[in-house]
Amino acid sequence: MLSNKYGDIFFPIMRFPNKLHTILMLSIICLLPVGNAAAFESPPLPVFASMGQIIQPVMDLQDDDFLLEYFIQEAKRYYADARLMIVADDTLGVQFEVERLVATLAAIEEIDDPMPEDIRETVGGLSELASTDFEGYISNDLQDLLGQPSLKDQLSRMSDLVDSLDKDINFVVVDDRDGHLPLILNARVKTMINLLNERKHAEFQVWLDRYALYASTIKPILISYGVPEELIYLAMIESGLNTKAYSYAHAVGPWQFISATGKRYGLNRDWWVDERRDLIKSTHAGAQYLKDLHDEFDDWYLAMAAYNTGEARIRRTIRREGHRDYWRMITLPRQTRNYVATVLAAAIICQDPEKYGFHMNQEENWEYETIEVSRSLDLDKIAMALGVDYQLLKTFNPELRQGVTPPMKTPYQLKVPPGKTTLDEKALTSIPTSDKIDYQVHYVRRGETLSVIARRYNVSMSKLVSANKIKNRNSLSVGQKLIIPAPKDYASSSGASKSASKAPAGSDYKKQVYTVRKGDTLGQIAEDYHTSAKMIRYWNGLSYGQNIYPGQKLAIYTKVKNG
Repeated sequence: MLSNKYGDIFFPIMRFPNKLHTILMLSIICLLPVGNAAAFESPPLPVFASMGQIIQPVMDLQDDDFLLEYFIQEAKRYYADARLMIVADDTLGVQFEVERLVATLAAIEEIDDPMPEDIRETVGGLSELASTDFEGYISNDLQDLLGQPSLKDQLSRMSDLVDSLDKDINFVVVDDRDGHLPLILNARVKTMINLLNERKHAEFQVWLDRYALYASTIKPILISYGVPEELIYLAMIESGLNTKAYSYAHAVGPWQFISATGKRYGLNRDWWVDERRDLIKSTHAGAQYLKDLHDEFDDWYLAMAAYNTGEARIRRTIRREGHRDYWRMITLPRQTRNYVATVLAAAIICQDPEKYGFHMNQEENWEYETIEVSRSLDLDKIAMALGVDYQLLKTFNPELRQGVTPPMKTPYQLKVPPGKTTLDEKALTSIPTSDKIDYQVHYVRRGETLSVIARRYNVSMSKLVSANKIKNRNSLSVGQKLIIPAPKDYASSSGASKSASKAPAGSDYKKQVYTVRKGDTLGQIAEDYHTSAKMIRYWNGLSYGQNIYPGQKLAIYTKVKNG
């Protein structure tokens, strides 16, 4: 949610009385500070999408603090510009600015370092505002990138819910068995039971259906870590047990991990795979995280609160208030004050769902088998070869981001419905390797030309023009998506040992040392020295895709002119 620091500025924007107020408020947004924002000297340009295209952010800079501040400022600017386009009745302008906003928010997610709490709230607030303020201008694909409001986010905005200490301090113990989550019924929990039973009835029923499918998989994992099995209801409140859940705060999967926390607990995320969506791997990570929180706070209610708002805030609250009783903590965010009660409410309902008008299907084992896939194969082609429904195969493997098995040194373990592993191996060997590893995607940046891009990827101009059906070579636009027909061995041939630099043979070349500056890319440096990014990587032992950073020294060899 938006912090109080920014909320009073952002939310009035949604309803302006006149155009003058609109322009005034949007100007304020562009001036909002972010952390200790510094003056941006020659800032790098974020990669944008052209109209109707989805972005894959590419960043050539490892200065994450600089990038984070820069992208936040850019996101605010694009939001303000989009609002101004609405005032001007410029529909295409709104769509263009919104897509630039989404591109920038997506780029922020690619920064893996822990994000300051106020920055994360600002990013989540911008994502939410983009969804609400520009409804009707956003395609389904862009909406998926922005995320959806989770129940825990909605709890922060329901002003009619319990918002302070319970007036009725009495409670009833519902379940207090050893090794289980203590279930109590107090005024706050009763309020949340009513919420789930009345306002969220249909939604909660969907969650119960998923519970019946996944409970037999999740509970044993929780128990194996010494975590109460009832904490499956925490995942239910986080995501509705939806493996594809994606929130405004850029939290992903059934346990709603943000990138940094997922990485801390061993969940891999790259272009091909996001293991935060993997039900089993993310449950192991969630159980480990909850166990660590309980080890620190020695209380499951505080552990759940910390899962929601972070360990640091719980530590500060304990120091500030001088006690460790979750139910008496009055300085926690509203969402967190309601969070634990909502988990308990879900657990109590599931003890007797019929009492509240729900029905619970009989728990079933989520059964699957795995097959080893040693090449990059498109899921739709695998589904056809195995005689499996394509959508079902995607449901079994939600962690695959591109609809293709990733290129890996070890075979990828693909989940398939039971009985499909006995098929003839020829069913897979006959599938052609995915085209997605033959091609790369590039988004045009300001100042780039076709010749610059062609040299960067070591492809001919004619191939680049043909692959993208370009009619006018001088009509590239910032953010335009280009398909780069790079050969399969491009990554390996352009990479080199990370040991010593490799100089060209003979005495016709002169070595120069270039110090990387903020905003530099290998393509730009290569153009300045009339060489290629591939050669700079070769000379400096850089593998393809490895970032350069400000202050880095690069050896560059230029040919000596005779005479």
